[in-house]
Amino acid sequence: MSSNRRFPAAVRKAMTASGAAATCIPVELDGGAPEAAFFIDLAGPESKADRRVLRKWRGPLSLGLDSDVIETVHGAVVVLRPEVHTGPFDPFVCEVLVTPGEGGTHFEALDLLSRQPRLTWLFGDRGFEIIRTQQHPLDDGQRGEFAALLKAALRHDAMTRMTGRYDGRAAVAEVASHYTLRTEARRVPPSAGKPLN
Repeated sequence: MSSNRRFPAAVRKAMTASGAAATCIPVELDGGAPEAAFFIDLAGPESKADRRVLRKWRGPLSLGLDSDVIETVHGAVVVLRPEVHTGPFDPFVCEVLVTPGEGGTHFEALDLLSRQPRLTWLFGDRGFEIIRTQQHPLDDGQRGEFAALLKAALRHDAMTRMTGRYDGRAAVAEVASHYTLRTEARRVPPSAGKPLN
């Protein structure tokens, strides 16, 4: 892939506005139908080794995706946890927080994942330049898992709306309040997550 290709403008704008290092957002790739794709930005100094490995890696990457629905008093947050295994230890892991009850791109991304035939991963460097992409098919079971996440989140959000407490931003803030910034390198054994390829 040529080094001058970048994440789509809407993705760059959303990631810059939110400060996110990863997102799953509906896009039209190569002029095709809309599909949800993962965009992972490896621009910071903490990702230098990951960038180097991704540039040199030959063959398909070992990718995994874990997911969960966290039900807060303000609404449901779907956590999508992509993992990139480039060695026997210390996979690159990030989390994307999605509030489908808000509608818009969050709802659309999960809805598309429950129906689309493939999943595309795009990895970016400084300036959101694409350094690697990978696609793999989604089977009926994987699409069913995304549909179940969406259904569970929307069911919880419907109940929360009935109580008048629904607030998607507050739900995300509650989940994010449990995060801490890790500034030191650490080694962890490979995840038991479900590989997608």
